[in-house]
Amino acid sequence: MPTVRLALRGLHGYTNAVEQKDRTWETACHLSALILIANIPAANVLAPLIIWIIRKNQSPGTDRHGRAVLNFQLAMTLYFLILFLLGKVTLLVVPAGICLRVWAYLNILFILRGGYKAAKGDLIKYPFSIRFFSQ
Repeated sequence: MPTVRLALRGLHGYTNAVEQKDRTWETACHLSALILIANIPAANVLAPLIIWIIRKNQSPGTDRHGRAVLNFQLAMTLYFLILFLLGKVTLLVVPAGICLRVWAYLNILFILRGGYKAAKGDLIKYPFSIRFFSQ
């Protein structure tokens, strides 16, 4: 009997290590979208896309998180383009500028919230997200 307990403890430790590694990748997938702060065009989509492509076949959790992040970041990029184009209309310069600022703050807030939830092992349901990739 004691050998069975030892074997289960060893397996439990291995499982926790694998879960922790997956959780780290899941969190990195969410937080990698913060590269948008560096003003690199489309980096908020490319960084999570690279992580998702690398890890999607090795971890179902990272696959789910990657799809959620990509859906959200693609939707937020689409919203940005719409607001940017509306800002080119003379009468809508000020409202579009205000909306762009709100967009930026919301995007950063939800990225941080998604990273926090991923670190705890939860998958966030992003608001304003469009399903480009099925879940």
